[in-house]
Amino acid sequence: MRRTLNAILAALAVALTACGGGDAARSTGDALTLAVSTINATLDPAEPLTTSYLRSFGAGESLAKIRPDGSVAPELAASVQQTAADAWTVRLRAGATFHSGAPVDAEAVRASLARSAADNELAANLLKGVTVSVVDPRTLTMRTDGPSPYLGHTLAHYELQIHNVAAYAHGGATADLTGPFRVTGFTPEREITLERNPGWWGPRPQIGRITVQRVADGEARAQIALAGQADIVDQLPSSAFAKVRSTAGLTLQGSPAANTVAVYLNPASPVAPALADQRVRQALAWGVDRAAIAEIAGEGLTEAAPSWLASNPAYPQADQQGFVRYDPQLAGRLLDEAGWTRGADGARSKDGVPLTLRLQTWGTEGPTGEVLQAQWTGLGVAVQLSYVDNALVKQSRDRGDWDAQTAAFTTLGNVPSLFAVQIGQGGSGNYGGYTVPRVAELVTRANTAPDAASRTAAVLDLNALHAEVVPAIPLHPRPQATAVSDRVTGFVPHPLQYENLVQPGYALARPE
Repeated sequence: MRRTLNAILAALAVALTACGGGDAARSTGDALTLAVSTINATLDPAEPLTTSYLRSFGAGESLAKIRPDGSVAPELAASVQQTAADAWTVRLRAGATFHSGAPVDAEAVRASLARSAADNELAANLLKGVTVSVVDPRTLTMRTDGPSPYLGHTLAHYELQIHNVAAYAHGGATADLTGPFRVTGFTPEREITLERNPGWWGPRPQIGRITVQRVADGEARAQIALAGQADIVDQLPSSAFAKVRSTAGLTLQGSPAANTVAVYLNPASPVAPALADQRVRQALAWGVDRAAIAEIAGEGLTEAAPSWLASNPAYPQADQQGFVRYDPQLAGRLLDEAGWTRGADGARSKDGVPLTLRLQTWGTEGPTGEVLQAQWTGLGVAVQLSYVDNALVKQSRDRGDWDAQTAAFTTLGNVPSLFAVQIGQGGSGNYGGYTVPRVAELVTRANTAPDAASRTAAVLDLNALHAEVVPAIPLHPRPQATAVSDRVTGFVPHPLQYENLVQPGYALARPE
């Protein structure tokens, strides 16, 4: 293992030096280096998740952005204002341009949103019922098919990143975006390099160049951070937290994440048909000791999430909903009621068929999966655990050949819309294809409520419904452990850190 880590460190050092990083870059004081767990496979903002990386590395922007305190502020837009129950007006920043120099005018923004909605399922869900019209070169109106008090949050979503459609008309590989940094080099899923965008609408960034390298192994990323081979290292494994905290020149940054790691369940599984029974899904959820999982998975940087919405700081009431305790006795009774009884060996079966479950984890959820396996085995469930690449998780899901998979979605934003994505008919996050008629009614109620208190009540009813149906078992917010070199100033912890690794206010201290 040591030889492998040393090879990775050496390779990264060579790569960073070749790209303007390493010691040569540090002497200039304006080159930033990052080691990250994953890098986008394409530069096309219409491809799912690509935009989260492009925003994270400082290349892309949406019309609005969610601040560290959870509030929404204009980003590429100069202002985003609700002008009627079903209408919003967006005023663009004067003189804003794409990286190519093309103007960011109202027609370009309309075309960008239209392309995202046409080619990206999540973007289409977010813009469902929204009609975008150009008023003048700097102004757009957005009308919805009903009241839309949360549209400002929607426009802050990374999947609605504004891009120059003309640059992608023929499968172009150029990232023609608007952020403070522009892409200068790209190797899919391996490396991306960027430089300061001289035409950015905001204050001139002090960082001149950025090199981002993918290092998939968490322990290897930790060693890179400890060796000082990168300025920012994301998604550190919990095993490295103590060492990073005690290492001079490094700070372990972590803000409570506004997302919920959950185990998504397939009621149409060809191997685990028991998941079609709501009692079985509820039993699995009651049979989770979330405090134990949070301690092992997060080392103080995460906490138990009894319900899907519990990771959203705007809804503290969600902590009192859902699976608020570890209750293996209740879990056992539910399994008994569903006909899955224990044998002499403690294993559960029904009509001679054992209760089995295939659990796939990926990314930072390896330790979470191991604890779940132990806890569910204690209930009498045979759990086959596999830790795989996210691409394999998606392939299994596309084939319908899966039982349970870990995934995390943001809970911060247009919350009724996010619930529609999770449990609404055809929602892109409704992996199990659940049909829950009350969802549409509650989403409408949240959007048409006459005041904030009524809207909150409807949102909490959606959260309670999610806990009742259990399309996914909530566990904890994904730990956001980032090692930041002390030579980096301006780092601000964010509940959506994964899309805010590079921030325009960074500066790098020069060597003394």
